[in-house]
This record gives sequence, structure tokens and C-alpha cells, in this order.
Amino acid sequence: MNLLKSIFVQRVGIHMLRVLACLVLVSAITWIAFSVLNVNALIAGFAYVLAVLVVAARWGLTESFVTSVAAMLCLNYYFLPPILSLTIADPQNWVALFVFMVTAITASQLSASVRKRAAEAQARRIEVERLYQLSLSLMLIDNTSEIGPQVAASVRSQSGFFAVAFCAKLTGEIHFGGVEDHRIEQDMLRSVAIGEAAWFVSRKTSTPAGVEVIVVPVALGGRMLGSLGAIGPSLSEPAVRAIANLVAIAIEHAAQQIALGRMEVARRNERLRSVLLDALAHDFLTPLTSIKSSITTVRSEYSHDPEEDEFLAVVEEETDRLGEMINESTDMARIEPGKPNIRRSRLPVPDLISTSLHRMKTLLDGRPLKVQIQEDISPVDADPDMIGLALRQLLGNAVKYSPPETTIAISASQIEDTITICVRDHGSGIPPDELEAVFERFYRGKQTQESVAGTGMGLSIARDIVRAHHGKLRVQNTPEGGAQFSLTLPAFHEVRLS
Repeated sequence: MNLLKSIFVQRVGIHMLRVLACLVLVSAITWIAFSVLNVNALIAGFAYVLAVLVVAARWGLTESFVTSVAAMLCLNYYFLPPILSLTIADPQNWVALFVFMVTAITASQLSASVRKRAAEAQARRIEVERLYQLSLSLMLIDNTSEIGPQVAASVRSQSGFFAVAFCAKLTGEIHFGGVEDHRIEQDMLRSVAIGEAAWFVSRKTSTPAGVEVIVVPVALGGRMLGSLGAIGPSLSEPAVRAIANLVAIAIEHAAQQIALGRMEVARRNERLRSVLLDALAHDFLTPLTSIKSSITTVRSEYSHDPEEDEFLAVVEEETDRLGEMINESTDMARIEPGKPNIRRSRLPVPDLISTSLHRMKTLLDGRPLKVQIQEDISPVDADPDMIGLALRQLLGNAVKYSPPETTIAISASQIEDTITICVRDHGSGIPPDELEAVFERFYRGKQTQESVAGTGMGLSIARDIVRAHHGKLRVQNTPEGGAQFSLTLPAFHEVRLS
């Protein structure tokens, strides 16, 4: 505040000194023309006009106007008869005096107008340079630190403001660049930050003259990001808008960089997880292979009692099952979210269903099954391994979430060029608010996440596989109870060459 007052006093003092200098200049011209050279009124008038033009070109309209009035009075008093009197005897001298006055004032206005426009052009050039420097400064924002204080500090250092405040929409926290100034109303900053993205600039004149308090919204693409407040010299409307736009772009760029960093971390985690799973699969499959080989050798090379042979058969069967589970889990984990590797071929629907049921015979042992396949159904255009994995996920989900004594129904039908395979269970169903969420990666149902084991990956992987085949995977609760998953795929069309 003391700084602003000192600037105001300094500017007033400069104007007073300039006015005094103008009066001294007119006095000097009068003394030289009247006392030294003793010239006539015409020569004196030209000298006065020249002085007015020089003052207007050098300082401005106020100083040139004072010079014009002083020159007119001196011309009247010293050079127009009666001499040394402010009265004029000859009417022609009135005309000459009037023409002099009009010429001097017009020349002052024209010169001051040119000077003003030159000053405005210079100010615009300075604004453009500051905006360029501000853009460079905002590009160097550190994404690892809080963005608000950095934005306020950059705007203050590069825009010529005395104080700057930035309010973020999400948190409502206000960050100041430099000292905190109470003239920037914090309530207004917050109300602008959470308001609609309608453009406006709040301007309030402060003391001294030429200093304004500005509050402007920071928005990008119709989306509010915050608000900016500043105290300093008056800026043009385009400059204020440009500053707000640069701040909005910097904030959005920082947010995108943070998001890209998180995506890169997630991608590297996925790659590391895939490497670890490969290592674990190798470590698990090696002893399983040895166990499988040993059990097979013992059963075939040595005689056993029926009871012992039955136990060995169970061990061999469970070993096969464990190996298949490891292979399938590894295949599931290797599928990058949304980007499974698809190798399409002609796949008969009965073969797809029978193969999937056979690979899950141990899990489905004892479960009532109902398989219904439409006659003359067309093959599907799909990857046998990938679409089989998707169907097994649906079957495994039906086994997990339905009582052991209930039937699992599998049906396949065709409508035009679309094949629909449905897997229906008779469990408790899915809460309506979770029907879409069950396809999210690692999502577990709120009611069953403690009672049913699982990772929450199966349905997400099944959906990614079906989407990669240009199909759809839906789920709905049936009126009779339970949930039904519907898998739709395009039918296979042979390409005939003529």
C-alpha cells in the first residue's frame, strides 16, 4: 500500500514539473523574441506553435494545452497592439489570435493522439512479450509439487502485477503469489471458481489511479478450472483473457501429464506382473510335471490294490486339473486390458460349448447341466482359444454364485448373422446397481466378496475378448431367479473366389 502511494505521489510530481517546464519554455521564447530579437507577432507566433508541437510530441496533451494557453496570453500581451496589454485594438488581430489558438490546440491534440497510439502499441508489445514469457514459465511447472502456488507465482513474476491469487475449483483453496492482499476478495474468488464457465472480468479501480483489482475465471473448453485474482497496472481485455487461457492450458497440461505418468506406472506394473506370472507358472509347472510323470509311472509299472489305484487316479486327475488352472490363469493375466490377441477362424458352436464343458468337467462334476443348441446354427468367426476362455469364465462364474444342486443352463441361438450364447444360473442374482460394475477389472460384489473366492478379473477379461470379436457381453437378472450372461458374436462367412 505504501508503495502504491509513493508511485502516485511520484507521478503527480512529474506532471507538475513538466507543467512548470512548459511555462519556463514559453517565458524563454517570449524574452528572446521581445527583448533580445525584437521580432514581430508573426515570427513570435511561429515560435510559439513550434514550442507547442515539441511539447505535445514529447509529453502529451495536458502539457501542450498549458503551453498553448500560456503562448496565447504572451502573444496577446507582448506582440499584439496595444503592447503590454491583454486587450486587442485591431479586429484582425482577434482573428489572428483565434487562428493561433485553434492551430496550437489542434496540433497538440493530433500530436498527443499519435503519441497515445504509439504508447498503446508499445504497451501491447510489452503485453505480448510478457505473455510469451508467462507461457514459457507455465510450461516449466513441476507436476510433482502443488500447482496452485506455482501458477500464482508465475503470473505475478511475468505479468507485472503486485499481487496474484489463484483459487482451484476442486479444493476451493486460495494460493497467493507474493504477499497476501486483502483487496482481492476471497469470497468472490471462490464464487467465480465454482460458477459456470461464462466469461467475464471483474475490474475495480484502486488507489492510486491506473491500478486495478481484477478477478477472472479460468476455464478451458467450457469447463471451469478455477479463478484468478490480481492487483496491478491496468491491462487490456485481450491480455487478461490470454493470461487466464494460458493458466487454464497449463493446469490442464499438468493434469494430463500426471494422468500419463499414472498410466505409464500401471503399464509397467502390468508388464512386471506378466513377468512374475511367467516365472511363477514355470516354477509351479516344473514340479507338477514331475509329479504327473511319477504318478503315471507308479500306476502303470506297479500293481496296486483297487483302493490304492483309486487314490492314485484322484492324485493324477487333480494334478492335471492344477496344471490346467495354472495355464489358464497365466493366459488370463497375459491379456492386456482391452487388447487381447485375436486369431479368427471358423468355429462351430457345438464344438465351442463341448470343448469348454470338457475342460471344466472337474469343476462341473455333479452339477446338473442343461444344454440347448439351435439346429443348423452357423459357426462363429472367432479365436477358439480366446472365446473358449471367455465362455469358461461365464461357466465358472455360474458355478461360484449358484447352489450346487441347481441347474446351469447353456443355450445357443441365431438371429440373422448374430450368434447368441447364454449361460444362466439359479443363484441369488446381481443387485441392480452392480449390473454394469461386475465387468470392471478387479470388481467384487459387495454381498459375496467375503464368501466367494476370486480376483474380479474373469468377467472383465471375458468382456474384453468379446469386444475384440466385435460382439457384446450382457448380464440380466431372470424373473425365475439367478443371472443370465448373454454373449453375442458375428457368424462366420466364407469368402468365395470367382
